[in-house]
Amino acid sequence: MDNGRNNDLFDVKKMEKTIKKAKRRASWKTILITIAVLVIVIIVGAIANRSIVYRLEAPIQISATEFHDISAPNEYIGKLERYHGILGGENRYTTYKIIEGKVVYTGEERYGFGLFRNENLNRIGIESPILIGRSYSEEDLQNQRYNEFGQREMVFFYPFLEYKNYRQDLSLLDDIGEEKMMEVALSFNQGYSFEEVQNMIADEVTLSWLWVDDVNDEKDSFQFKQINDNNEVIGYTNLVRSEETVYGLSLIDENGGIKEEPVLGFISSIESGQQYNARWQGEFRRLFTILSGEDEQLTEEDIQFFGAVVTGNAETLSRLKDLPFIKASSVGVITDKY
Repeated sequence: MDNGRNNDLFDVKKMEKTIKKAKRRASWKTILITIAVLVIVIIVGAIANRSIVYRLEAPIQISATEFHDISAPNEYIGKLERYHGILGGENRYTTYKIIEGKVVYTGEERYGFGLFRNENLNRIGIESPILIGRSYSEEDLQNQRYNEFGQREMVFFYPFLEYKNYRQDLSLLDDIGEEKMMEVALSFNQGYSFEEVQNMIADEVTLSWLWVDDVNDEKDSFQFKQINDNNEVIGYTNLVRSEETVYGLSLIDENGGIKEEPVLGFISSIESGQQYNARWQGEFRRLFTILSGEDEQLTEEDIQFFGAVVTGNAETLSRLKDLPFIKASSVGVITDKY
């Protein structure tokens, strides 16, 4: 009897060991399956996320590039850094100007894209001293404004407004000196065609950028109201256009070479920019509507130019002094020749 009981106990212990062993195997199997599933999910998720992020990035990147091409006088996008995250990301790029073949760094910009951040990177505002900012009216012309790098802001004047004061920075050429190279914004006395502008500017002067007439005569306002402490209108001041707010086309490419068909390139950028749902889309559509006119077909003949940006030294730029079609001139970036 004792042997029978011992055998039963032995069988029970053996069965318990077998059950525990089976449970351990099941647990390890579950763990391994879970790990394998997690690995597969992570890999598939990473691949899917990468594909989604590329799709989210492409339209924003194209739109941002096209907008910079039509809105930054004599300025180009330099190094582009791209950062991808979960269902979105951020792109950062440097900007530079070309002054008679010399590259001048002008800053860095960035924009976001994706489901959790917009192009403004969820920014709610920008604050800066008045000295570092944009000019909006002729009252702002009392003091020269700059960017964060101490580079002068160029200002443009409408041809159809009569200002109390104009910038006539071509008169500063003798003080600037022959050893310096610079860019100068020219404001014309009226709108001109592309061919007319090319014929008006001397060959010795580098014509780098043209300011496009984007005025809507029926809707645009060209004056600021002057308000006193009692909220009463005491006068009006005419608007000017900062280089940060004008639109136009570059005649020089990002490598300093001459662009072929720059007007057609400008038209192509506007038509392309309308297709993408980004924060710049509204401006692309506004420009197309204004420039194309009633026939809704944007062609080279529809575009007039109110001004230009030229580069050179004091000697070459002095050829522009006292020319009748130049209403105002505003010096921008000044740099050494080498």
